[in-house]
Amino acid sequence: MGTKLNSSSLRFAIAVVLLGGAVTFGSLNSAKAQAPAAQAPPPAPSQGGGPGRPGNRPSRPPSGRPGGPPPGRPTGGRPGRPTIQPVPGPRPTPAPGRPGYRPPRPGPGRPPGGPPPPYAWRPGDRDRMRRYYGRNFGYINRGRRPIFTIGGFIPFGDRGYFRPVPPGLYGYLPPAPPGYVMGYFDGYVVINDPVSYSVLNVMDLLD
Repeated sequence: MGTKLNSSSLRFAIAVVLLGGAVTFGSLNSAKAQAPAAQAPPPAPSQGGGPGRPGNRPSRPPSGRPGGPPPGRPTGGRPGRPTIQPVPGPRPTPAPGRPGYRPPRPGPGRPPGGPPPPYAWRPGDRDRMRRYYGRNFGYINRGRRPIFTIGGFIPFGDRGYFRPVPPGLYGYLPPAPPGYVMGYFDGYVVINDPVSYSVLNVMDLLD
C-alpha cells in the first residue's frame, strides 16, 4: 500500500515538472517573437530635421553679387519691363560755307537744262548701217512707217519697238553724247534721250 502511494506521488510530481517546463518554453518563444519589434532601432531623422528645427528651413536663393539687385529684376526702367534705348536720328547736313559741307556730285547721264549737245554723222556711217540692217528692209511696211525728226519726240506707242545698236556696229559710229542712247526701229537709227524720248539726231536708212 505504501509502495503504490509513493509511485503515484512520483508520477504526479513528474507531470507537474513537465507541465511547468512546457509553460516556461512557450513563454520564452513568445518573448523571442516580440523582442525584434520592441528592440528595433528608431528611424534616423531626415537631414532637414523635424518641424520647427533649423534644418527644416528653406534655403534662400543667391542674391548675386553683394549689394546688387535681386535676380530677375531689370536694372533700369519700370519693374518688370525691358529698357528701350532711344535710336539716334540722322545727323543734319551742314549748310554751305560751314565746316563739313560737301558739294553734291553730279550724277551720270545728260546734264539737266541747257541746249542739246551736238551730234553729226560721218560720210561713211550711212553705208555701214545700211549693210548691217539691209536684210531687214524687206519686212518693213513703208506705208505705215512712223516719222522721226530732229528735235521731235518718239511717240509712246513706238518706244517699246526700239532695239539698241549692237556693239559690233556701235564701235564704228560716233558715240552718243552722255545721257543719250542709240536705237534702231523700222529703218531708222535714232539718237534719243531715254528719259524724255526727245530726238537728238536721226538717220533714215530707206531714204
